[in-house]
Amino acid sequence: MSSPIPAAGTCRVVLCRGCCCGTTDKHPDTDHRQQVDQLSAAAGVDLAVTGCLGNCERSNTIVVLPSPAGSAAGGRVTWLGRILDATLTQAVVDWIAAGGPGVADPPERLVPHVQPPGRRIAATEPADAR
Repeated sequence: MSSPIPAAGTCRVVLCRGCCCGTTDKHPDTDHRQQVDQLSAAAGVDLAVTGCLGNCERSNTIVVLPSPAGSAAGGRVTWLGRILDATLTQAVVDWIAAGGPGVADPPERLVPHVQPPGRRIAATEPADAR
């Protein structure tokens, strides 16, 4: 079953919750549930939670896919690594609210977190399934 196409101003966000992202073993001071809730509640975010994206050396990975409008403007999929607190997660939300890839540049606080793509994107499941 394929996912519906997001609305023109909506970015698909893939949140890794694989082998080390989203675990208290690797990131004991990160509120992983809060991060899911924060992204799920944000306007313009179509959240999918996934297994391992193969980006373990830069875990807590969030992948932002451009909205249809962002894609039309030349936006590209953007991988963000080490998004470990509510402030950084809010910066992702704010970027998406501003239009996300192709429409707006990432906020300065996210620039050091932009990463090369990981090795793969695993099958996704809706955020409410986690």
